Amino acid sequence: MTSRYVGAASSVTADDVPALVEGAKFYSPAVGDAGWISLVSWTTELLRRNGPVVLVRPDAVAPQTRAVALCAIGSGAALADLPPAGDEFALAVREVEHLTRRRAGVVYPLAAATVSALVPLVAAAQLEVPLLDADGMGRTFALIHHTSMHLAGLPIGPLVARGATGESIALSVHAAARADTLLRGGIDSLGGWAALAAYPCTAGQLRTAALPGTVSRLINVGRLLLESGDTEILIGRLAAVAGCRRIGRGRIVELEHLSRPSDVTIPAHPSSVVIDEVGGHGRLLRLELRSEIVAVFADGALAAAAPDLICLIDVLRGELATLDSLEPGALVDVLVMPADAVWYSADGLAMVGPGSHGIPLDHPRRR
Repeated sequence: MTSRYVGAASSVTADDVPALVEGAKFYSPAVGDAGWISLVSWTTELLRRNGPVVLVRPDAVAPQTRAVALCAIGSGAALADLPPAGDEFALAVREVEHLTRRRAGVVYPLAAATVSALVPLVAAAQLEVPLLDADGMGRTFALIHHTSMHLAGLPIGPLVARGATGESIALSVHAAARADTLLRGGIDSLGGWAALAAYPCTAGQLRTAALPGTVSRLINVGRLLLESGDTEILIGRLAAVAGCRRIGRGRIVELEHLSRPSDVTIPAHPSSVVIDEVGGHGRLLRLELRSEIVAVFADGALAAAAPDLICLIDVLRGELATLDSLEPGALVDVLVMPADAVWYSADGLAMVGPGSHGIPLDHPRRR
């Protein structure tokens, strides 16, 4: 295995972008390829032109250094239809600097997953500042206050959403949960997506409030996905690097798409996938879907649930199967990985656990 670790004082180069992308997809398995192509080529060319971006952990930065979190908010399809002009994320940081009257010395991902894992790298290259090897989710969650920074008591704002139209929205909220509600209509008006800059704070605060090592983890996992087409070898390596385990292997026998109404607050429609296990115990595995796979039931018993990261591997192709690519008859492995420890606290589970998705059951790790 040729994978190398990207450590606390290393850098991210143009050659690292393919692995970063694959890792970002792995930690956001519900998401297809919409919005990726133009952003990946743009990021690669930017790093080739500007040079590597320094990647550093929060404890290696002077504690008073100001930091700003970045992500892409809104629809991936809208991002594909209305690609970035190129300066949205850097300008969103500049607007937060204006509001706080503090210059940012580093940037970091709000979520080290989806296209939001790429955009802080872009902004760091443009602003000529380091990228922190840390984020607020360790994967992706549905709402922008679902972060370890929020659990640690850091304010979400002031925050800025800047669109490809050149317009922006600045918000100051007393309750972090209001940010998504207030932004949703504005994001539609900006073109369906926006560059979000939020959680302005210090690197010293992030030493305990953020999740360290999550950017380098994406690159390491991404290299494994690029290097191996053999499913058994891939799962073994992922177990060593990401702590994942296989719940079962089986064929998809039923797909339910957007079939049931929901009154929970997460913006998604419930649907399900039923898998007939082959070998093993011969169980029926039922996957409950929202914006992602939020629970797996094995013969009716809860086997895994959010905040666990649950994903599917296409056995024949040896690659990640996104939810928009599933078909009846496909042979898949159901994998589950633990989230960062903060999400299994009482407050973390209340925010992103099974109950937040309308599943009123105790998480398997809390039994």
